[in-house]
Amino acid sequence: MVNTKLLIFPLDLDAADPVILVANALGIETIGASSAMSSPGNRTVNHFIHLPFITAPGFDQALLEAVGRHGITTIFSPHQVVWRHLNTLLNSMPDNSRFELCKPDPLTSNWQLFSRHEDWAAMTQLSATPAWIDGMATRPPLSRACYAALRRQFLNTPGDSDEEKLHALCDIMRILPPGDLLEVGCLYGRSALALGYLASRHRLGSIICVDPWNTAELTDQGTQLASLDVERGHVNCEQVFRIFLSTAATLDNIGYIRKTSVAAQPIYETARRNGRLDSPELGSIAMAPHLSLLHIDGNHRYDHVQKDIETWSPYLVSGGWLLLDDYVWAFGDGPKRAGDELLDGPLYDKAFVSGDTLFLRRSST
Repeated sequence: MVNTKLLIFPLDLDAADPVILVANALGIETIGASSAMSSPGNRTVNHFIHLPFITAPGFDQALLEAVGRHGITTIFSPHQVVWRHLNTLLNSMPDNSRFELCKPDPLTSNWQLFSRHEDWAAMTQLSATPAWIDGMATRPPLSRACYAALRRQFLNTPGDSDEEKLHALCDIMRILPPGDLLEVGCLYGRSALALGYLASRHRLGSIICVDPWNTAELTDQGTQLASLDVERGHVNCEQVFRIFLSTAATLDNIGYIRKTSVAAQPIYETARRNGRLDSPELGSIAMAPHLSLLHIDGNHRYDHVQKDIETWSPYLVSGGWLLLDDYVWAFGDGPKRAGDELLDGPLYDKAFVSGDTLFLRRSST
């Protein structure tokens, strides 16, 4: 098997960063090259070389000498003009001295990445689910550009929520009554981003994120999750919280309460009565008198899920939706047991499962 040695040129562009990360993770030797930089800076390549600009007469020769000297087998170029020059050079070389050039070209690659968002957005616009749930959707779908923008931001935010759940959230927002949204268990803020974005676009209300972001305040999730609980000691909650803040700061209708679910309730109640919630670094948001959506994704142990429902569902308005994350889950049955009890009761009149999440609509009784 050929030992891959990857040249990244020009190293200056930020599109080089994900390639470097993947190459390092795979143990691929990397050589960074630039015509403008005198060093690799903060980019963690194994070697760095300086090459002339491609417009210089000696560029082709300098490149081929570097390929031979470092044993370069593959070149990644995130610059369209540089890529085209390298491709032309490659096609003029004899087979025994050729290198591989990563394909497709940068412009095509950019469109291939973005077109997935466009395709998903077009499908989401045509969704018949809101009418299937409620007879007719009370709000039209967002534009294709809005849905594409949402998916891009959603997938660029760390988290476990998947596209199927995102699609369901887009559907639900078209039939939600006005009111605030509240999420218990936020981590990096992937689902909070989606909820806040959609609530803002549909003019529903604010989103309140409840999470301690503090390992010391987390409790075990039962014997079935003993192996996962061990990982808590390896989590830097402050780093997770900083990522959450940078995610949340892209919206103007999001606030947070950095407490456990039960401890957050009195703070929420005070903010609800005052009509405002203040969050350090995010500012102040308006508060509605009730919730139109409650997303529970905290501790998955049955008694904790029950307690979260007991604590927050009284604020859920008639026609609002309760979402139980990981209702379908390989690591335990806490959310499912709690959800099945609600399905057997009179408080919720419609329900469906999307991905791993149970969606329940609060009845008028």
